[in-house]
Amino acid sequence: MAPPHVELAGKDVGRIGYGLMQLTWTPKPVPEEESFAAMKAAADNGCVAWSTATFYGNPGHHLDNLTLIGKFFKKYPEYSSRVVIVCKGGSDENIRPVKENRLDFYRNDLKNINSLLGRTVDVYSVARLPPGIPIEEVFADLKVLKDEGLCKEIGASEMSAPSLEKANKIVPIKIVEIEVSLWSWDTVIQDAVKWCGDHKVPIFCYSPLGRGFIIRKFKTPEDIPDGSFQKYLPRFQGEAFYENLKLVDQLDESAEKAGVTTGQLALAWILSLNDYTIPIPGSSNPSRITENAAAANITLSEEDKKTLNSTLAKFDPKGGRYPDFMKGLQMQ
Repeated sequence: MAPPHVELAGKDVGRIGYGLMQLTWTPKPVPEEESFAAMKAAADNGCVAWSTATFYGNPGHHLDNLTLIGKFFKKYPEYSSRVVIVCKGGSDENIRPVKENRLDFYRNDLKNINSLLGRTVDVYSVARLPPGIPIEEVFADLKVLKDEGLCKEIGASEMSAPSLEKANKIVPIKIVEIEVSLWSWDTVIQDAVKWCGDHKVPIFCYSPLGRGFIIRKFKTPEDIPDGSFQKYLPRFQGEAFYENLKLVDQLDESAEKAGVTTGQLALAWILSLNDYTIPIPGSSNPSRITENAAAANITLSEEDKKTLNSTLAKFDPKGGRYPDFMKGLQMQ
């Protein structure tokens, strides 16, 4: 059975984390009190490793997610010491990695983050590596800020195993964040997961439910609301949508045999990859959050894992993780 906890930034955290993006970066953000109820449900179910960013908000409101967390901690201060906050930054309001005057930008980034949270952020990472800048230089800047006490630890986001190896020589990487799911399992992702296991580094597996696709959040491409991120993703469009549903059909069958929901199956599979994976499903629904958290107690049988791995070996997702105009968001 997978270890129920992993150490992150000096604290034991549950193996299921919580992604907060969709609380504020969505066409229709939920009311504040509903968000608070979801956040409490996450923490109360042991999902105390939280992922946020300086750009998780609609245009003109890019800091809304951090503002929300700060308000939550102010209203419920007992949660502040229980939760580990991992925050991505290093990008402008248009989510473009900053290349010039990086140290000053990152420093101001962290000061804003800490001010909004009402405390020092646990882990800071750049959301995407700035193109053309040596990795060693980026992480040398981050080390300076850690040494200044502006964050407790340094993380890495959307970085391949070779890139992680370079960065880790400059400053210890305490968590890695990449997309990992039953339909995002390319070789470069597999290598990064293996690197984390070999180095005993926790890994935030974002979009572990395929941005809702694996749990049939949408029945047709037309069900996706205008303004939703999924509207731009090739895997959710046209014929690709229906071809990719063939994977979900097989996952539904496997989940039924295992006696769990398809979402729980997907999360349990990620937990089985190594002892350091932390899926971070996001939801504003306390019941869904509780269901997701329960996956931490599910142990897949060897037969279950064999069936899933066989399914993945035969399935080639139709469409890329990102559209062509977002190629810069791919792992580096």
